[in-house]
Amino acid sequence: MAAQATVAAPQLGMAAGELQNEAEAWWKATKPKLEAVHPNPTWEQLKEVFFKNYFPKSFRDKKEVEFSALVQGNKIVLDYQQQFKDLFHFAPKHMKGEASKTKKFEKGLKPEIGSILSVLNIQDYTPMVDKAKTMEDRLEENEKATASPGLGKRPRNY
Repeated sequence: MAAQATVAAPQLGMAAGELQNEAEAWWKATKPKLEAVHPNPTWEQLKEVFFKNYFPKSFRDKKEVEFSALVQGNKIVLDYQQQFKDLFHFAPKHMKGEASKTKKFEKGLKPEIGSILSVLNIQDYTPMVDKAKTMEDRLEENEKATASPGLGKRPRNY
């Protein structure tokens, strides 16, 4: 195992160098074109150009469909949040606003979490995620408490 690690380390360094060189070459070629269209490009504009270059339209379309259909399902909130974050890059433009992003996340939550959070009218994504995690923890605590009723209690005589 140690021999593999010593062989892999130089290979990883070379791969990282090649990737860095490719990114640098891409940026040198792209920067003048981007600045011709946007004299002071924003981070969002740069990301858009990057995604168009490195992710073909068919791939982006597939990921957009995945994002649209994304729900928590059997995943824990933390895993749902990670998948949501990964796919959000491919969300349609109308979903990019904070309120739309938050509402999409809420609607994808398990009904026992999402239905409770929906009445709170949370407009920001980070508080929504925090509340969803808290709600999930509470539900799990309640489940454990009801799974072992009377633990440590004397039986009642009726």
